[in-house]
Amino acid sequence: MKHNGWSAVVFGGALLMSPAICLAAETSHPVEAVVCYAIHRLGEGEQKPNRYEVAGITNPVAFEAFFGQLQEAVKKGDKNEVANHVKYPLRVNKEGASRFVHGEKQFVTEYDLIMTEKVREALLHQNVTNTFVNDQGVMVGDGELWLGQFGNKFSIFAINL
Repeated sequence: MKHNGWSAVVFGGALLMSPAICLAAETSHPVEAVVCYAIHRLGEGEQKPNRYEVAGITNPVAFEAFFGQLQEAVKKGDKNEVANHVKYPLRVNKEGASRFVHGEKQFVTEYDLIMTEKVREALLHQNVTNTFVNDQGVMVGDGELWLGQFGNKFSIFAINL
């Protein structure tokens, strides 16, 4: 929202009104700070090009916020939260064979077999703005994860072990 030339955004109960305040939020709320910066830029009339458009992603700011939330959930080891960011059935590819995970319960049960150290590290070390994007989706790392938009939801749709 704008009031008297100031951009204001509410996150986590805090009112973020300027880039300086967004910067202060980085240490305690890094995902919220990214969204704050993006909303602040858009509120000032800057239009961020949609580098994800070819993948069918309609809102780059929301996608990048999702990406940060997914990284945080993986970093915390929150299996249920990660499971909420998956499109089912999830294709899991390993050694030339594919199998499917059919729901959140199965994903959580098999989390350590699916979200291997290699997959987690690829996601945690990936800068969202350096992802490879094509008409198939957004690739993380060397293809360990593939992300896309399905309706209004962003999700992991394939994992390569």
